[in-house]
Amino acid sequence: MKNTILPNVSVVAPQMLKKNSTTYSMYVVPFNYEDISNNIREFGLLTPLLVNFDYEIISGNLRHQIALDLGLEEVPVVFIDAPENMKAVLSVSTNQFRVKSIVEIASEIRFYNEYYSVRRGERTDLNPQLKIVKEEKDAAHKSIGQYKVNMIKSIEKKVIQLYGNDIEKINKELSKIDNKKTTLNEMDKKLDRELHKKNNSVVVPTQYEYITEKVKIYNSSCGNLYHLEDNSIQTVITSPPYFQMRNYGTGKNQLGLEKNVVNFIYNLSDLFEDTKRVLKSEGSLFVNINDCVIDGEYQSVPELFLIEMKKRGWKYVDQYLWLKSNAQFTPGKRSVRNYEPIFHFVKNANYFFNDNWLTEFIDDNNTISMGTKMKYPKLLSGLDFSDNILKSAASNTLSLRKKCLEKKNFLMEHSATFPLSLPLIFVLSTSKPGDTILDLFNGTASSGEISVLTSRKYVGYELNPQFVMASEVRLSEYELAQVA
Repeated sequence: MKNTILPNVSVVAPQMLKKNSTTYSMYVVPFNYEDISNNIREFGLLTPLLVNFDYEIISGNLRHQIALDLGLEEVPVVFIDAPENMKAVLSVSTNQFRVKSIVEIASEIRFYNEYYSVRRGERTDLNPQLKIVKEEKDAAHKSIGQYKVNMIKSIEKKVIQLYGNDIEKINKELSKIDNKKTTLNEMDKKLDRELHKKNNSVVVPTQYEYITEKVKIYNSSCGNLYHLEDNSIQTVITSPPYFQMRNYGTGKNQLGLEKNVVNFIYNLSDLFEDTKRVLKSEGSLFVNINDCVIDGEYQSVPELFLIEMKKRGWKYVDQYLWLKSNAQFTPGKRSVRNYEPIFHFVKNANYFFNDNWLTEFIDDNNTISMGTKMKYPKLLSGLDFSDNILKSAASNTLSLRKKCLEKKNFLMEHSATFPLSLPLIFVLSTSKPGDTILDLFNGTASSGEISVLTSRKYVGYELNPQFVMASEVRLSEYELAQVA
């Protein structure tokens, strides 16, 4: 029974009201529920509930529930004659300004897209109903914020692409944001990566090789170089996986994921045993290797590797330091390491080394060399590329990633790549045109590109077929004739 106390406002027992099915399923208990409840306990219900003449709540499910929880005998209501097809619209629009979770906001966006969307070609200036619909949707999105609306819609779309139209899965992902486990932006990027991986699993075959007259990239381990003849390689340039640093997607037993550094050093050194057979007596081996911090201390990976390689008969003749302007931050009570060592090994003292190419190289500031204006210039051990002092027709990682999407419809996931200047220096210093260059851990064939550009042949070994495909995209620009 209605009790009128103000024009258009009545009071009724909360037990007489029926919850609105649309908003009751859409909105969960907000994180500020206690604040709202305490406010109502102290001051009462300041805003009336919106109710139709069937006593169904159009707006105010939360306030109604709090009234029941607090044992209030009466609540203020405004009765409206809401058409059946407008009940849900009114319910959502009147909930715009309370504090809501991301899950709730996503429900609202879904609702507005379904009921408030104006189809292309429809003129709101000729249809007042459409105008109201558009204004309601615009007001709702404005109250949420367009950035948040776009990000939530993007996340929901990607979850549907990955897992199907499963509302529980969508809400489960969005609730991670409400629980402060991630952010909208981080969630969107994570789903983007998962989508690309899903796509790659369809596009990238389990086995892929790239074979031409000048380039041969085998989708196999470099531990056994059975494709290669004895004494056939002049220069080996390689950057093996770092210890406990990165997962390259080649299985749980992949190099670099060993539990202790000693096993990693032995496994890595074993892979270079067959390299001795294929390397010419005057040849050179360059190995880029880095260290990592575990339990507050460096693991001495480069030093242990150097000692083990010397034990196995390799002659250690030089070390270069790749100085990096984009060094990764090193936490803890230590400096930021802005270099990576590159060891130069040979089989005997009569190895080929010729740095006469430096006489034609302009290095006015002696960034990587000394004496370039003299008759006999020499390389410096610290190779500083912070100012891009060497120029080449190089494809950077970003441009290669775009080309992989355009030409092969897959996302290249490899990002740890050499600057092309590094292999260029080693190729020019230790080989001649027509020689063959080998990379035991091909990656995306940075060394292969330099080999082709300097009229050398190239052989690469790579376990991940995706990286072989990326190498093909990189090197096919040089119109290499494919071998049948």
